[in-house]
Amino acid sequence: MLVIFAACTFAITQNSMAAPQGFVDISLTAQPKKWVINGILSSVNGYGNAHFGMNSEQVLQVIGSDYPQALPSLKSDTHLSQQTPTMTIVVNELSPGPGPATITYVFGASSHKLIAVNVYWVVTGVAIPEQQQQLIEAASTVTAGLLGYRWPLLAVSRGIVPVPGVLLVFSGKDFAGGGAEVRLNGVGVDIEKPNTAAHSPEAREHRLAPPGPAQLHLSFVANIEHPDVY
Repeated sequence: MLVIFAACTFAITQNSMAAPQGFVDISLTAQPKKWVINGILSSVNGYGNAHFGMNSEQVLQVIGSDYPQALPSLKSDTHLSQQTPTMTIVVNELSPGPGPATITYVFGASSHKLIAVNVYWVVTGVAIPEQQQQLIEAASTVTAGLLGYRWPLLAVSRGIVPVPGVLLVFSGKDFAGGGAEVRLNGVGVDIEKPNTAAHSPEAREHRLAPPGPAQLHLSFVANIEHPDVY
């Protein structure tokens, strides 16, 4: 499992499950039914052995140690508008997602220290239901791990459908302002319809994903409100 916290929980309250203003659909797709509660305060410190505050040389050492076979795929770039340097690798296999994963390490525009990590599993072409389900199960596994920690009150959102084809499985802000997000794109979802009995036939509506690729995206950020960008 991912080692991304120095320290994440409670069962999410109804208030934190409520959709933010402007969102109308809630889904339980990819939401785990059980998780281990450890009661430790949430603290998003990075991803794996790469910790926020590391410089590029330190992150490169982590990559060489953790993903030596991915070193030939290493690409460095700079975001044009945010002026944040990046290092990207492709890992042939990365649990819990299916198949290859892309990991992008983002460094601050002024500090040049690690400020964010993005991880992607992508099914190209037209993702069949079985492939979508693999991504859904991986998202559920990651979310279960995140729910094991204790987050600030009202700092977690789950099951939000902002636009068709996109599902925000989990989004949380820790006590120091760091954040973690689990997002699915291009998968079918079961919408929980409001104002219906919980177990009635009318309570859920299955919405197929639009034909095309599917993606599981994990994002870990050191400072959500004040990122080190240009």
